[in-house]
Amino acid sequence: MALGSMESPLSPSHVIIAYDATKDRSEHELKLTVDSVRVRGDILRGGDTLIVLGVLHKVLHPLGYQLKVGHDSFGTSSNRAMEEDVSRKVEVYVNMLLKSAEECEDEGVSIEVKITAGTPMKKVILQEAAACNASWVILDRHLRKDLKFFLKQIPCKVAIIQDSLSLDVLRSHPADEADAILHKNFYSISKPVPLMNSEGSEEKNIQQSVISCQSYSASIDSLQSSTMLKGSAMPSSAYRSWEHSLSSDFGSSSKQDISGVYTKVENKNRTAQLVPKQLKSSFQGGSSEAPILCAACGMRSELYMNNSMKFSFSQIQTATDEFSKDNLLGEGGYGHVYKGKLKEGQLIAAKVRKEASTQGFVEFNSEVYVLSFARHKNIVMLLGYCCKENFNILVYEYICNKSLYWHLFESILEWHQRLAIAIGTAKGLRFLHEECRGGPIIHRDMRPSNILLTHDFVPMLGDFGLAKWKTTNDPMQTRVLGTFGYLAPEYAENGIVSVRTDVYSFGIVLLQLISGRKVVVANREGQQQSLRQWAEPLIEKLALHELIDPRLEDSYDTYELYLMAKAAYFCVQRSPEMRPSMGEVVGLLEGENDRYRNLGEQYIPKFPNS
Repeated sequence: MALGSMESPLSPSHVIIAYDATKDRSEHELKLTVDSVRVRGDILRGGDTLIVLGVLHKVLHPLGYQLKVGHDSFGTSSNRAMEEDVSRKVEVYVNMLLKSAEECEDEGVSIEVKITAGTPMKKVILQEAAACNASWVILDRHLRKDLKFFLKQIPCKVAIIQDSLSLDVLRSHPADEADAILHKNFYSISKPVPLMNSEGSEEKNIQQSVISCQSYSASIDSLQSSTMLKGSAMPSSAYRSWEHSLSSDFGSSSKQDISGVYTKVENKNRTAQLVPKQLKSSFQGGSSEAPILCAACGMRSELYMNNSMKFSFSQIQTATDEFSKDNLLGEGGYGHVYKGKLKEGQLIAAKVRKEASTQGFVEFNSEVYVLSFARHKNIVMLLGYCCKENFNILVYEYICNKSLYWHLFESILEWHQRLAIAIGTAKGLRFLHEECRGGPIIHRDMRPSNILLTHDFVPMLGDFGLAKWKTTNDPMQTRVLGTFGYLAPEYAENGIVSVRTDVYSFGIVLLQLISGRKVVVANREGQQQSLRQWAEPLIEKLALHELIDPRLEDSYDTYELYLMAKAAYFCVQRSPEMRPSMGEVVGLLEGENDRYRNLGEQYIPKFPNS
């Protein structure tokens, strides 16, 4: 049965931004998201209410562990813990949205925070959208796994927040038909975001807090309103204003017409970006207005150079606080890597060569030379270098969110993040192989530890100490260097290197993104075998459910998994001639390249038509 019709376009409406409130948010992230909604011009109008909805599906149990809302083991103390979690989240979100409320007020739009405890999240969001007759529902990037459900069931217009914190409109019209909603009560608190400069706004805000005190699962139907919080609000903390700008790389997948809302901003070394016209001025002026490198944490890349710059030793020494242990990021074969901050505010990673390092001046000069030409959004930028006596130091822009290796094996990546990392890394390699000025660059050490991530999960290739600069695509013979498990057979056995050796290594990385496994795995008999040996038979049988990282459970897209497995299979062919180019790999991952479907059966499995 279809849900109720939407309100008249001329009447004030409610726009919902839905978040998974169990995950931590930054003030900067919320600010950029609200700005993205405001500057579009076709979502909010004067008189509208912007509801920032956070769904809390897990709460902290009094004994210290996370418990799903509605779990059978909930008791009175757990109920109280849930209420406190909801109340605390409301205050956190309100305080982070104070600045946004001031800006929205100028346009006649009010902001309200609503935190609801309940599961499953998708049904909580659906019910809240129907309850307020929302004109738009904007989904957080962490809600992608339920997109099919939302597009079918949400009756209004739908958009999603990308990893870059820009908006992608998924449906620009109300749904024609949706199933009836089975109403269920959830525990929630809603509170308007006050205006910071309004007299008595805090008192008014406390009075306007609304608490829904009804049952939020079958297991706690007996919850009585007498146990509920009475709307007491914590004092608003002082708001720290973040300098911000909004920059997004809109690729061919963007589904919206942005020509009237966005304007192009060029910079010397990065790809041209599209930014909202209303925020264009944020990019002009001094170094404090430099383009954002990571939208989630607000980190900027201050320095843009046509060529690498020579630093003095004292500059790096000061920036790293005398190479203090507190600033040590890691240690490798080359030496130590330290985090630092230049006087201009630029965050850096300084790689200091060990005196006893087996990687010497040749690798140092190679990295300086290669990265002087490698300017791309998916390649770590070399800011400069320093040579002093026995010290050789490379200075990079600091990348804020560790390496892909850490996220694969010390954390867990969601499926859409894995696909975005695969495509971004492939585009970085495509640039090195096919688009870089003067000839192809072969990385020779492509592995998860050398793929760094921002908080937006934008991948950046790093560590070019083993890179080879070539004037042609022809294979060449060289000393074998690199990491076991990622080396192409012709390179490991005969020292023959070409752009296709990078393709092989990238194929192994794809298999790791899919499976969450390391390069050597134990088979069913307990014997050790390579990741490629384990994965190839599964891909040939299209047993992709056995290939996928079990930690993802069912929260992945089957077709996207198929595309990634297909690309990985071609990349790890033993014969380099049978491997695709990186340009073709990008096409495969994006579902735009079907060339390999018709290759000989002796080389590839019979992939079904996509």
